[in-house]
Amino acid sequence: MLRRIDRLVRAIPVMVMLILGAVGPARRPPAPAATRPAATRPAAAADTATLTIEVIDLRGHKGQLIFGVFTSADGFPTQSGKSVNWQIKPADADKVIFTAELPPGAYGASVLHDENDNGGMDKNLIGIPKEGYGVTNNPKPRRRAATFDESRFTLPPEGATLTISVQYF
Repeated sequence: MLRRIDRLVRAIPVMVMLILGAVGPARRPPAPAATRPAATRPAAAADTATLTIEVIDLRGHKGQLIFGVFTSADGFPTQSGKSVNWQIKPADADKVIFTAELPPGAYGASVLHDENDNGGMDKNLIGIPKEGYGVTNNPKPRRRAATFDESRFTLPPEGATLTISVQYF
């Protein structure tokens, strides 16, 4: 019985090294980029287009602007985890510019003027926003939030520059 325990104790370092990959069959170096399958190569700059968004009509320079780009209504316009691009910049100018490198396609973008830097839209007791927001295509619904479909645009391969006009209630 003691022999078995002794063998097991001696084998533990070898097993740990095998598990961690320190010992084992020799590993081949990765193939040069030219011979790797296309699916493993990072997207080339030619595969993306530059989206430039100019945010205008801010009522002041307090706080921050929270900007998101989405491919669907799921999470639009507030969930960073469901966006394909999420950026935060200070609201320190009359016009603030966001840029994103994205594959050409259909998107919707939104911006929130988070004046008190709390990371979300503040609303009054009856649900009316206290802070400004806007989306691409600049729909201005008065009694509801703008929808993804209203904000949808197509980013062409050559890129695009769009303007979001922030609205306040």
